[in-house]
Amino acid sequence: MEKIIVTTPTELEALIQKFVSKAIKEQPEREQDRGSQTLSISEAANYVNLSPQTLYGFTSKRKIPFIKKGKKLYFKKDDLDKWLETGRKKSKDEIQDELNQK
Repeated sequence: MEKIIVTTPTELEALIQKFVSKAIKEQPEREQDRGSQTLSISEAANYVNLSPQTLYGFTSKRKIPFIKKGKKLYFKKDDLDKWLETGRKKSKDEIQDELNQK
């Protein structure tokens, strides 16, 4: 036998708000929010699979986008993704498809 719970509209509203807030907090980050995430040098190095020393070299030569506040370096995930894409090489199939479209 199921229990019937009697509650006031105010109590019901408070319960709903509580569980909606909890569900929102537990949701994984949305894709667009992750892109704007700021990373430290070690996090960025791990993200792009390079050593921190290599990233320091790229920043000193201005080969990679970065943010500098004081003596600290930071990187935006979406900037790193764009930077990685600049090194992308087309496959033979993509090149052939482009030639066939002309």
